[in-house]
Amino acid sequence: MEFKYNAHERSLYVTLGIIIVLTVTIIMSIHTTFSYLHTKNKILQEIKQSSKETVVSLQKNVTNLIKSYSINEYDKLIFNAMQRKDNFAIIVEDYNMGKILGEKSFFSGKIRDAQWNIVDYDSKNSEHGRALKKCYYSDKYEIISDTGSHLGTISIYISDNVMNEELNKIIIGSVINLFAISLLLILSLFITIRFFVLKPLSDIIEVIKNHDDDGIPVDLIPTHGSKEIFLLSSTMNHMIISIKNSRVAFKEQKSAMHYQANHDALTGLANRILFNERLEQSMMKAKNKSSKVALFFIDLDHFKGINDSLGHDVGDKILKVVTQRLSKIIQKKDALARLGGDEFAIIVEDLRHGQDASLLANKIVKLLAQPITIDEHVLYISSSIGISIYPNDGISSGNLIKYADAAMYKAKDEGRNNFQYYSSEMTELAFERVVMDTSLREALKNEDFIVYYQPQVNGESGEITGMEALVRWKHPTMGLVPPSKFIPLAEETGMIIQLDQYVMRCGMKQMVQWHNQKLKHGVLALNLAIKQLNQKDFIPMLKRMFEETKCKPEWIELEVTEGQIMTNPDEAIKILKQINEMGIKLAVDDFGTGYSSLSYLKRLPIDKLKIDQSFIRDLPDDEEDAAITKAVIALSKSLNLRVIAEGVETQEQKEFLVQNGCKHIQGYLYAKPMTASEMGEILKNGFIS
Repeated sequence: MEFKYNAHERSLYVTLGIIIVLTVTIIMSIHTTFSYLHTKNKILQEIKQSSKETVVSLQKNVTNLIKSYSINEYDKLIFNAMQRKDNFAIIVEDYNMGKILGEKSFFSGKIRDAQWNIVDYDSKNSEHGRALKKCYYSDKYEIISDTGSHLGTISIYISDNVMNEELNKIIIGSVINLFAISLLLILSLFITIRFFVLKPLSDIIEVIKNHDDDGIPVDLIPTHGSKEIFLLSSTMNHMIISIKNSRVAFKEQKSAMHYQANHDALTGLANRILFNERLEQSMMKAKNKSSKVALFFIDLDHFKGINDSLGHDVGDKILKVVTQRLSKIIQKKDALARLGGDEFAIIVEDLRHGQDASLLANKIVKLLAQPITIDEHVLYISSSIGISIYPNDGISSGNLIKYADAAMYKAKDEGRNNFQYYSSEMTELAFERVVMDTSLREALKNEDFIVYYQPQVNGESGEITGMEALVRWKHPTMGLVPPSKFIPLAEETGMIIQLDQYVMRCGMKQMVQWHNQKLKHGVLALNLAIKQLNQKDFIPMLKRMFEETKCKPEWIELEVTEGQIMTNPDEAIKILKQINEMGIKLAVDDFGTGYSSLSYLKRLPIDKLKIDQSFIRDLPDDEEDAAITKAVIALSKSLNLRVIAEGVETQEQKEFLVQNGCKHIQGYLYAKPMTASEMGEILKNGFIS
């Protein structure tokens, strides 16, 4: 059972973080409040003490001045006392002067206005009265003469401005201290909990998360951390070891039973049950990838006679040998099964064409026809193979099996030791393909190929600027076979590498020969297959070929198609740069038919773009082709590349291209591909009208 984390389930780190922050905040808040109140009381006591000292210093002098009715003199004393910034007002109540004025008392003194300036106190000013009522602290002292008579009073009023300033400083300082101390405490607590509690718990969780299909941790839990965590880890490890030990025998038994249920006991191959599962999986993958699957039914011819005459032991040994041979010839991704008796089946995936399966079928027929030596008996057996193709022949596994079986019996009816497709038309195509494959291999072995050359011309001057090398197959019975008939097969089978190298070597030798004849040959364009480009030894091979033929790199231009480059552009760029560094020119062939991006095109070390003939064919009448051609020419100019058009057949096509900036032309307008001797004559004498 797998538990999933829900968004509302808070992490332990978050929970502990909240607890730590709240705890520290509460503690520091209490501490700050206490500090605030303590400081406030302290300031208040200092204010009271200061006010008493101010009154004591004033009282004696004011007493004498009141006696002498010197109001102006004690007014100066009060002004001087007001210089203390916390004094808001000092008011003197003078009984003597009041009697003179016919009043109970005469009030005088100093008070601060809104701008905190010292001004004369006016007892009749209502603003002064309200300001005095708002004072934070006030005290009144009696003025008594030496004889004990009451002369008046001195009242001192203290503003809370100073106290507020002090308390604000305390609050700011406390907040800073609170933040700093809280941060340190939180960090300390988090580090402590992290390394002594959470880290060991995280290690336990990580180990538990890495479990097998049965939910049992793969590794043991680390035993470190606190005593409680150590005991927890040790207990869990004991449980894990116990569970693992107890299920080993069960898993072995289960695995053995599963293997026996899905594999053939004699050969170890997949049996019919597992084979059916794999066929369904292969069909599903083929559907998603839009590819094809071939199903082979293989039956050994006259196997029953061997069993009856030599015994089942010999028959079993033959089946094992057949299994070994088939296992070696198929690819890893292909599935091989024994369906029972002498029947085998193979699933081949990722086919582009149904007839491609014929290459493997032909190999199997030849391989199984080879003699088998069993207990000093040299035995010859053959095979009959039936092939059905998904989705051509059916989209259900049942139908594919039925059709492959029917095709296998058709192979037996055709005389055995052969293969047949369920579709008779497919069988004919397949045999043609097998014959072509065999003939092509023989042709490479015997070098039955001829290199033709097609001139590349400056459309303005008519001067030959180079040529392209094109291969032809000189077949003993079919005559000259065009590239379209054998190049695709060569690419699929990998023979294109050997063929490319043959054309390169012939072309380079011919260039040297023309050079020695003092002919102005220009640059030779050679087609380069992507399989050739991906060979690890391609660069060393190319350098070696230049040394052997004495050909100069600047005489050669390698053409790679746009689609081939874009299969793996980053890797292609690396190799093409190495080729460019050798002094070899590079061209992108069939430009406009692939899916290259401008970002990659800028990075390619190329010299030329070759406009595909599919865009040239309907020029200048087709507006779409005309627009594409103009765009390619403009792109080549912006990237500072040369551009050439292939497949030019008419004067109108040439004039359109030259007028729009593409002066390099290749096509039947000037010449068809020709032999080396014919090309040599043109290099000597030029085109003959």
